[in-house]
Amino acid sequence: MAHYAKISNEEFTVAQRARLKEVRTEIDAIQRANRESQEYISLKELYGSKNTSETLESLKTDLNNLYVDFENPTAEEDVTTIQTAITQEKDSLAAERELVLADMKALENQGTETLVAEQESLNTAIANALCRVTNVLTGVNEIKMIPGDSSALQAEVMALEESKKDIPFNIEQEEPAELKAINQQIQAKIKEIDAIPQVAFDNSVYWEGFYGGCKRTSYNTQGGVHKYGGTPFRKNYAGVGHIYDPVRDAFYVEQPYPSWTLNEDTCYWEPPVPRPEGMEWHWKEDTTEWVDYVYFNPDNKQPHPSWTWDSTEGVWNPPTIN
Repeated sequence: MAHYAKISNEEFTVAQRARLKEVRTEIDAIQRANRESQEYISLKELYGSKNTSETLESLKTDLNNLYVDFENPTAEEDVTTIQTAITQEKDSLAAERELVLADMKALENQGTETLVAEQESLNTAIANALCRVTNVLTGVNEIKMIPGDSSALQAEVMALEESKKDIPFNIEQEEPAELKAINQQIQAKIKEIDAIPQVAFDNSVYWEGFYGGCKRTSYNTQGGVHKYGGTPFRKNYAGVGHIYDPVRDAFYVEQPYPSWTLNEDTCYWEPPVPRPEGMEWHWKEDTTEWVDYVYFNPDNKQPHPSWTWDSTEGVWNPPTIN
């Protein structure tokens, strides 16, 4: 049984996606204007004219004329000469079309260089943006067993099969001893192939795509350690609301406080001051210290500027109570 975390980076890429849409619109407008220019139209007409040429049509006519007189067949070398010339002319036209097409592409994209660079940068930023885990699915085991590598033995079998072609053999006669020996070797090789043990193949990439926008997550991995000694996978098991970091290829919880930093080895958030041992401690962000009394940090949802935060009850209070 395997687990797959469905992820989305939409909430973290709103600005980039909006700008990307604008950039694409701007690029399209420039390209459209370039395609409407007289220079581009001329190149397009030139491109169309490269499908044939007077030389090619003349050669085709010459080739057809060779077959007009059925009573006097044309020499094969004459046919070959014209066919070769036709092929060369077609290749020359194809090369010319490629050059014209390259000029058309260059003209179409003229003036978009800065925007294209920005588009690439935005696409990279979106691809590397943090993602939110929206769901965790239980799916098909990512590991499947497949046949082991038998390529070397297969090559030996093919070589043996090939060697049989040099041995004269009539099906009505008894099989020659040499051929019988080769067939025995082939059968022995086939048995070796059948005996090759299967090997484990990680099919995660397929199943991540199958479930759509998912990343495999390991139930037994926490803090970069697999609790049963296996290979730790993406630092931590994913939960709904957690963060997936494409750059680190890791799952972790959202940053609890601005002053806390992410441990790159465990992908756990760590405070600037270690938590003291014993008793119950509470983090006080405004002074970046641990306190031994109940303390709630402000939740940044102040209803009005005049309201004050009650750090004991964890609520915003109005200046006066009716």
